[in-house]
Amino acid sequence: MLAMTDWPLTFKCNDNCISCINNTKVMSKTEDPPLWQAMAIIDSIDPKADYLGLSGGEPTMRKEFFDVLRHARERHPELYIFVVSNGRMFSYMDFARRLAGMGLGNFRVAVSLYSHRAETHDAITRAEGSFEQTTAGIRNLLELRVPTEVRTVINRLNYRELPEIAAFIAGEFPGIDRAVFMNMKITGNAYINREQVLVKISDVVPYAAKAARILRSKGMEARLYHFPLCTLPRDLWPLASGITKAEKEELTLVKACGRCKARKDCPEIWKSYACLAGDGEFKAVGNR
Repeated sequence: MLAMTDWPLTFKCNDNCISCINNTKVMSKTEDPPLWQAMAIIDSIDPKADYLGLSGGEPTMRKEFFDVLRHARERHPELYIFVVSNGRMFSYMDFARRLAGMGLGNFRVAVSLYSHRAETHDAITRAEGSFEQTTAGIRNLLELRVPTEVRTVINRLNYRELPEIAAFIAGEFPGIDRAVFMNMKITGNAYINREQVLVKISDVVPYAAKAARILRSKGMEARLYHFPLCTLPRDLWPLASGITKAEKEELTLVKACGRCKARKDCPEIWKSYACLAGDGEFKAVGNR
C-alpha cells in the first residue's frame, strides 16, 4: 500500500507560468488521468499514510474535482489532504462555498501567489487578470474558513519583492495557516525559460530572510522550502529543515556536504539547480 501520494488530477491549467515545473505546451495536449485511476490510487493509500496531495495542472479544472475529494475523505476519514492550486476558481464564491461545505476536516489548500503586484504576478503566470482572481480566491477561502496556505515560488522576476510580498500577505491575509517561500525546481517551463527565471539561492537569501522575519514579527508562520541550511542564517534553520519525502529522488548533496554537520536536517539541493548553477554556494557547516 502507498505511504503517501501526490497525484495530478489534470494536466490542464488556466495559467501558463513561466516558471512551471511542467512543460505546459506538452501538458495541455495530454489526456487527463482517467477517473478510475485516481480513485484506485486513493483506495490503495495505507490508512497510516502521511498525506494525499492533489495537484495538476490546475486540479480545480478537473470536472470531477469535488467527487475525488469526497471519495478521498470517505475512504480515509483522518488522512491529511492538501490541494495545490493557483486559487483562481475560488474567486467564484459558489465554487469556494462548495468546497467549504464538504467538511473535509484535516485539509488545506495551498495557493500560489507570485507577487504583491498584479504586474509581476501576471507576467509570471502569463495570464492577464490572474492576480485579481488569485487574491479574490484567497479572500473567499479565508472568509469561508477553509484552511489556506499561501506559497510563493521564487524566480528572477520576483525574488527582490519577497519582503513586500510578505508584508502584503500579512496585511491582506492575516487568517492564513502559513506562508511558504520556495526555491523552484528547474524543469519544464522553468528549464525552457531558465535564462529568465534562474536565480542563485545566495542572491535570494537576503530577501527571503527579511520576508520570513516580517511574517514572524506579525505572529504568522513562515516556511522556507528548498533552501540548503548552509545558505541561511542559523536562526532561520527551523523554517527550512527537513526533506519532502516524495521529492527525495530529485534532490542531491554535493561534495562539500560530506563534511557537513547539518546534512541530516538539510532539505538538500534540487538536482536540476545543481546542474545549472553549480555547487560553489554550498559549504560544510561545523558544530555550533
